[in-house]
Parts: sequence; C-alpha cells; structure tokens
Amino acid sequence: MRSILALLLPLALLAGCAAPSSSPVPEDPAPESPSSSVSPDDDAPDGTFFDHELSVTVDGGRTLTLVAHCKETVMEGFSAYGTGTIDVLDGEELLQTLHVGEGVLTLEENPAAFSEEVYPTVFESFYLPTLEDLNFDGAQDVLCMCDMGTVNGSYLCWLWDPAQGRFTAGPGLCGYAVEPDPDARQVSVSSRGGWGTYDTDIYVPDEHGALVHVKNIHQEADPTGSGDGFLTTVSQWQDGQWVIVS
Repeated sequence: MRSILALLLPLALLAGCAAPSSSPVPEDPAPESPSSSVSPDDDAPDGTFFDHELSVTVDGGRTLTLVAHCKETVMEGFSAYGTGTIDVLDGEELLQTLHVGEGVLTLEENPAAFSEEVYPTVFESFYLPTLEDLNFDGAQDVLCMCDMGTVNGSYLCWLWDPAQGRFTAGPGLCGYAVEPDPDARQVSVSSRGGWGTYDTDIYVPDEHGALVHVKNIHQEADPTGSGDGFLTTVSQWQDGQWVIVS
C-alpha cells in the first residue's frame, strides 16, 4: 500500500482550482456522522481502518446500504481521513463497488490512484461520503470528497441510474460549496481562486439524468475599484464550446 503522504502534495494546488470538480471550512458545528464501526484488529502502522455505513433511498423508495471502507491516520495532533471503496448492498447481496482511486484518475494524473487501496485525504470525518439528490430524480446520489486544499475541495459523485439499477460516475466537482437547488433544478458549485477571484459553476441534469456543466460565473476584483468592486463574466456551454454571454 502506498503511503498516504503520496497524496498530500496535490492538496496545496486545490486552493486555486476553479470549476470542474461542500465546504471544507463550515461555520456551523458538524452534524453527527452516520454509523461507523472500528475493529481493534484493524489498527495498522499507517492508519486505522473502519467502515462508514449509510442507508440510501433510490427509485421507488427502495433502500440500499452503502458501506464505505475508510482509514483514519493520526498526523501530529490531528487526524486525516480517507475513503478507499464503497460497497453497495441490497440486503446481503453486493450490487457493486465504487472505487475512489478510479475516480481520482478522472480528475488528475495521480499514479498513486492506480492502487485499489488508495485513501485520498480529507481532514475532518464529516467529509466522508454523504448523500444528496444531485439530479433531482427522487433518488439519493453519492458525494465523496477525495481531496482538500486550503479553500476548495475536490469531489467525486455517483448518480443512481434506475435503468441499470446501479450507480454511475458523475462529473468531478471542485469548490468550497456544492449546493443542489431542487426548485431551480441545478447544482451550484462555488470555488475561490487567488485573492478576489471567485467562480460559480452551474450543473443541470440532461434527459438521461446525467449532470452537465452549462454555466460559469467568474468574478474578480476590479482594479479600478468602481461599481461593486468586482468584474463579472458569465459563460455558457453552447454547441460544444464556451461562449461569453455577459
């Protein structure tokens, strides 16, 4: 197994990631995490392995169980957490396994991610996998932070496909907040780059339920200090290319 330190170097780069790929520093106290189990026999020199269990509601009110196989590593006064794989169970039957390392490869060329035992690092346990209806079809989807920078985090998502009866990989999301809006039927991903630079990326589901990146709102500090202090550029995805519309 490769050391978790192999994944720490890219973390500093994420502070400047703009769009594609929720908040690394939430102001509110973290909610109680879903049930997890730790076995004393799982202690290892490079971390403690544990399972993070979630109940997910998919089409027709059907309930499945997700078991995320995670690792906690103590690092000079704080703990780092990572998720390696997520088993999807229907009762006792294993439907599929979601591999975080494979997802990381879709975001960046990371040799360590070729290992099935990679545990990408986040620094709070409440950034372990969570559930959101990202495409507004009534079924819960899986959102998993796989990297964390000073401000932004990188997320993998898997969307429930009722036709296939399984989760399929969605787009990588990068930002400090991932916010589904059921009324507008869109997901907003907010990120911050350098000083005074902000992006909001908008994703909407297509006719098949896949999330599509359709709009970017870019703001940067106005050097003249006029107006509200920001220059705003809005781009939309049209006919296979980005077009500035305002």
